[in-house]
Parts: sequence; structure tokens; C-alpha cells
Amino acid sequence: MFLLTAALVAGFLLLAWSADQLVSSASQLGQRLNVPAYVIGFLVLGFGTSAPELLVSGISAWQGNPGLAIGNALGSNITNILLILGITLCVSPLYLHEDALQRDIIILIAATALFAVLIFDRQLQFHDGLILLVIMAAMLYYMTRRKLEEQALEKSTPASAEKKLAALSAILLVSLAVLLASSKLVVWSSISIAKLLGISDLVIGLTMVAFGTSLPELATCLVSALKKRSELVLGNIVGSNIFNILGVVGTASVITSYSIPREIYTRDLPVMSAVTAGLFLAVLALQHSKKIPRGLSILFISSYIAYIFLIYLQA
Repeated sequence: MFLLTAALVAGFLLLAWSADQLVSSASQLGQRLNVPAYVIGFLVLGFGTSAPELLVSGISAWQGNPGLAIGNALGSNITNILLILGITLCVSPLYLHEDALQRDIIILIAATALFAVLIFDRQLQFHDGLILLVIMAAMLYYMTRRKLEEQALEKSTPASAEKKLAALSAILLVSLAVLLASSKLVVWSSISIAKLLGISDLVIGLTMVAFGTSLPELATCLVSALKKRSELVLGNIVGSNIFNILGVVGTASVITSYSIPREIYTRDLPVMSAVTAGLFLAVLALQHSKKIPRGLSILFISSYIAYIFLIYLQA
């Protein structure tokens, strides 16, 4: 138990350090490339910090436990909005500067609706996963091509600046690797401690694994909020949730076909859909003030606690 606790503490320390480095390098990289901070948060942080979900879900599907794979993806989306955003709002209010945020939340809602349609037959099969992955690839191609076209109109980068860009890119990749490794360490030690305490695998998968794989999002969002970079926070959460549905669920479905557990229909999908729609309505309602107030953190966190309590009751 002592070694597991030490591993847990070490994981959290590495997580905090790597998150700080990741946010700093991503922000500087975006400024030098004239890429909006929100786009950096959406693509680099949002998709990058979702690698633990992809890894855990992919391995789970490969090992014949697809229920954990899809539960991890949906649970992470709920955790990102209710808990991660809620905790971040405790640190600082978030400011709405990017029109792209509304567009991307609409994409997230559309991805959620598509997922609901695909599981209507209570099955997720190879062709379902292929549809999700193709849509994600098309979205990435569109966003990347549009940004490259914009940059083609700008002045070329001096050689000295290119060296700085290479250094920042290296720091970003290293910090992302440490972030993912430390999050895996936290997940492993947390699950091991939970098993020693006699907590069931179902509860572990729905709560600790979903929370553990969302630790990179939590770390980067907190650091971004402390640095007053609201665009990185919102881009991270929305980008991560889109990747979880299209990339994580898509990959797991391509690896193996499986039946959808009843709880997905009666509990997890309705909750995920509700909190996603709630985020969109909140952004619309607060568009005039351009700020998500800290007071909403109470609503988000209390809703997450209620969701976890429901899981324990049904378990």
C-alpha cells in the first residue's frame, strides 16, 4: 500500500509539472505561428490529452472488455464537462472570446447524436467505428487545411525563429509524453489501491478509470486557468470530448464489435447528452457577458457528485 501511495503522489507531481510545460509551450507555439489559442487548445491539448482514453479503451477492447472501453469514453466526456470544468471555474471565471467555440460545441452535439443513432440497434460494429473515424479524419483535414491556407498568406518565418519553433515543438512533445505517462501511473496506482480496498471492477471503470484518464485535461485546464488562458481551457474540453466520441469509440469499435450495456441507454448516454446540451446553452446565454462565472462551478460539481452517487446506487 505504501508503494502504491508513493506512486500515486509521484504521478500527481509529474502531472502538474508536465501540464505547466505543455500549456506554456503550446501557447508560445501558437503565438509564433499566428494560430489562435483556441485552435491550439482544441487540436493539440484537446486531442493530445485524450490519448489516455484512446489507450485504455483500445486495450480494453482488444482484451475483450469493450464495456469498459465505451464506459471510459462516455464517462470521460461527463467528467470533462461537469468535474473538470467545474473545478477549473473554482480557480477562475472563463472568458468567451472565440466564435469557433459555438461551432465546435455544435459539432460535439452532432457527434453525440450520431453515436446515439449508431447504437440504436444495441450494437457497435466495425462499420460503425469506421464511420466515426472517417468523420474525425475529415474534420481534422478541414481544420488543418483552412489554417494552412491562412498561413500561406502570411510572411515566411526567419531561420532563427524556425529554431525556436523546433525547440518549442520538442518541449511540447516531451511534456505531452510525460503527461500521458504520469496519468497512466496515477490510474494504475489508483485502481490497485481500489482493488485492495475491495471496490468492484464496475465502479472502478465508471468512476476511477474515467476520472484517471481525464487527469491530463484537469491538469492542463487548471494551469491554463491560472495563466488566464480561457481559450485553452474551453478548446481542450470540447476538443477532447469530440475525440472521445469519434476517435476513442471509433477505434474500440473497429477493434471489436460488441453489444451495448443497458446502462448506456438508461443512464450514461442521457447524462452525457444533457450536460453537452447544457454547456451549449450556457455558452449561448452568457455570450453577451462574454464570461462563464465561477458560481456555475457549484452546479457542475454537484451534478457530477449526483451522477457518481447514482452509479454507486445502481452498482
